[in-house]
Amino acid sequence: MWIGIIVVWFLIMIDFILRFIPGKMHPIGMQKHLRQNFIPTDKYNITLELSDSDREQKKKLDRGAIRVLVFYIFLNAIWAVLYILKIFRAQELFLIMLIYYVGDMICANGFCPFKLLFMKNRCCNVCRIYNWDALMLVIPLLIVPSLYSYSLGMVAIIYTIVWEWNYLKHPERFLEGCNEAITCKNCKHGICPKRFPWNK
Repeated sequence: MWIGIIVVWFLIMIDFILRFIPGKMHPIGMQKHLRQNFIPTDKYNITLELSDSDREQKKKLDRGAIRVLVFYIFLNAIWAVLYILKIFRAQELFLIMLIYYVGDMICANGFCPFKLLFMKNRCCNVCRIYNWDALMLVIPLLIVPSLYSYSLGMVAIIYTIVWEWNYLKHPERFLEGCNEAITCKNCKHGICPKRFPWNK
């Protein structure tokens, strides 16, 4: 059991560390917060300010992010209570983390309940919470005090702070009305979610 946990910890830690390194291995949705991936639209290039429609879009993204945050806190509070009551053990929380991981893969490749129920956005390219996945993944493990869970949590928190700081300082990078790089015509994602009927 412990060998399996160490292997999974190592693989997740490598994945988290690689996320800090810009490159073609990551989709634009994951890297849109970076300056080098910002291609200003003609409209934004003229004023260098958010338009009224951009501000409305930002408010919509923020409302969706708050809904996701509330839902996720509530969901993981259930796991925490079950752990405190000794109904769940560390093994169950580890299994939940693995389920979250598989769920994240499903979200990224077509069916994303966060998109459909909370965010109401087009796809991952314009998703406000795309890089929350690292922290969302390890939250169940943080319920269990250990070097493994806390080390993953620390890296995930730093990664999320970098994302949120860039969103706070440069919201234009996250808005398709301002950033050409995240528009459909410039999308290089091999799997477009629009091909699924629930995303139309």
